[in-house]
Amino acid sequence: MSDFLFNLSLLAFGIIILGATIYYFNGGEKQPLPDLPWLNTNEDERFTILRSRYRSLFNFKQTIDGAYGKVCYSNGGLSYTDTDSPQYSKQELSCILPSLADATILLPASHAAWIVSQPETILSATEPHVEQLQTQYTFVHSWIVQNPVHHDVIKGELTRQIGSLTMELMDEISVAFDELWGTNTEEWKEICVFDTVMQVVARASNRAFVGLPSCRNKTLLEHAMGFASAVPLAAAILSQLPEACRPLAALLIAYPNRKHTKGFAQILRSEIERRKQLLDAQNGEIEKKIGDAEPNDFLQWSLLRARKTPQSVEYESDIIAERLLSLNFAAIHTSTFSITNVIFDLLAGESSRNYLDQLRHEATAVFSSNGNTWTKKGLAKMYKMDSALRESTRLGSFLGKGLLRKVMAPQGITTPNGTHCPYGSMVAVPSNGVHNDPEYYPDAAVFRPFRFSSERQSNGTDDDFSSGDERTKSDDYIRKANLSFVSTSPSYHPFGHGRHACPGRFFAANELKLILSFMLMNYEFEPLSQRPASKWLGQNLVPPTTATIKIRRRSGNPT
Repeated sequence: MSDFLFNLSLLAFGIIILGATIYYFNGGEKQPLPDLPWLNTNEDERFTILRSRYRSLFNFKQTIDGAYGKVCYSNGGLSYTDTDSPQYSKQELSCILPSLADATILLPASHAAWIVSQPETILSATEPHVEQLQTQYTFVHSWIVQNPVHHDVIKGELTRQIGSLTMELMDEISVAFDELWGTNTEEWKEICVFDTVMQVVARASNRAFVGLPSCRNKTLLEHAMGFASAVPLAAAILSQLPEACRPLAALLIAYPNRKHTKGFAQILRSEIERRKQLLDAQNGEIEKKIGDAEPNDFLQWSLLRARKTPQSVEYESDIIAERLLSLNFAAIHTSTFSITNVIFDLLAGESSRNYLDQLRHEATAVFSSNGNTWTKKGLAKMYKMDSALRESTRLGSFLGKGLLRKVMAPQGITTPNGTHCPYGSMVAVPSNGVHNDPEYYPDAAVFRPFRFSSERQSNGTDDDFSSGDERTKSDDYIRKANLSFVSTSPSYHPFGHGRHACPGRFFAANELKLILSFMLMNYEFEPLSQRPASKWLGQNLVPPTTATIKIRRRSGNPT
């Protein structure tokens, strides 16, 4: 299997190189770009644009941070600031960020608020998502991504039901860790963080998505995790090919996507049909309960909504299943990345045991104060854990460039700094630079897990603003709330920012806190002398996927 994956990687790399070369020599950009400096170019060399594309592929972090300027780097535990870069963003200047197949107009970070204020008809957040994922090839029904009605369920029922789902999630997390990490309190066990955490995330997420017993169906979970891995790989390869080659190439490259979609739907189809029959037996009185209690999960909410929509296709079992699979795609990798990163961040360095002890104490105190149960309100009081997740995500955000938008205005649009962006061009800001800027984050290169918690805990751990006028209390509350893991801002946007920010981040934050709490309360960890390095794959930062740690079950039964 490993040989096959290695050969597939070589083939994919060859296709990318060939496709990019063909693309370049056949005209390059489809849309005109403004007359701006291209990053990684040298006017004295031949084929400088082509070379800049490859330099950006293999040296993306330095490229994006150099465009930003005044960024703190880490080197052997020491931090330093790059003062030799062009610093376009810091000078309120725009530039062109090349990649193998296209180029992005990189706007100053100060334009973040302006970008998110533009309507979808001017700057679209959906179109770049569709193009990046190559949805016409990587999804069986691409319109599921282009018309994400399941987002309404995420913003509505899923977010409202977080409290009622909390103990169910912890039940699934507990069972999953018992199986994957074990219950031996005597022997240390070496485990791969990424692989095991992905399985826990998949099971916990699907407890909320499809409920018991489907969330424990190993084949269903394999299809969910396989699809989550197959989509970005296929999209990365296809996006580098000339458009004329993509339909034929997708027959092979996107085959795993189709296989996982079909397999996922086949397993879930009988459960969907069973629930539809129960709903039909109610003669349209959806609120009337007959027999067993109505399931409280994403599948049921989707069925109830789909029954009411005029588009009958939305009520088809395979479409319901594919929307659930796309939800798995969004949930599994992002949460797996977050937990993997924060575990390695916490275990590395001399302060590891202190960090773990403080977080373990906080989790235990919240659990005990709520009658040995987990509640949404209790999780909201875990300021230190919330801060650790925010800090780890700041340093390990998957995206190097953020707030990506496509210009939809036929006449183009002119930015506040005077850059005219033509119709069809892509714009973004240098997110990685922002997240590593000492102007916003002192000692930006250093992982400080409680960077955001001390201020939120001041004046009472319950945010009890019992004194002062209402305006002061309101401003103080908002200021502190903006330091939470799920809050976005122009200087913190791993979840995006504005009305297009990730709608599932509230559910994800609670799930991550439950997973991390169970880990800390039930297991001991051997500290690491050094954090395993994350790696840049193109324009994305990926946590260590093969690194291992040693764990041992703690005595007793904390949860």
